Order: sequence, then C-alpha cells, then structure tokens
Amino acid sequence: MGKDRGGSLAYKVIEPVPLRIKDTPAVLKTASSPHVGLLWLEFQASQEGQAIIDEYEPISASFYTPGSALEKLLKGKKLSLVDWQNQHLKQTWMAKIVEAFGFPKAEK
Repeated sequence: MGKDRGGSLAYKVIEPVPLRIKDTPAVLKTASSPHVGLLWLEFQASQEGQAIIDEYEPISASFYTPGSALEKLLKGKKLSLVDWQNQHLKQTWMAKIVEAFGFPKAEK
C-alpha cells in the first residue's frame, strides 16, 4: 500500500476483529547470557521498542501499546481475542469456522 500511488490498494478490518497472541519470545534457560536476552525482551516491550517495531514492521507492534499503529486501527472496534487460557481450543475453533464457511477440504 505504501508504494501504491493511485491509492487503489486498501484493507478492511472485519468485526469482531480476530486477534491472537502471535509471538512468544523466550530466553533459553541454558543460554550463555540469559540476562542479555531478558534485557532484549524488556527493550522490545518498551514504548521505544514498540515504536521501532511499528516503523520497520508495520502493524506488528502490540495492540496493547498506546499509540501503536495497531492500537489506533483497532480503537473502538469489537475484538475477538484468543487468550492464553483458550489456546488449546484454537484448532477446534478453526475447524468449526472452516466447516461453517463451507470451505473445501483436501481429500486423500
């Protein structure tokens, strides 16, 4: 969209907006410098880190970060969030969605 001079490319946000926690960064327990890893994760979660993510990976900063592009895009919209307590149900829900929409299934 950034390169589309005519402005013909656009996206639409459906509601409720389906959201999920996509990145689960971690520090390996046996890492040679685990504190460096923790500092990196802390920086990524900071306002400055989120601003850098927004700049170089548009719409990738957290929707929980005030002022992020995603937070602005979703403000006032109805959200459907798969939280940590329901992660194990995600596959079942996806199968039900595919079935409800009548998408074709791969045959063996």
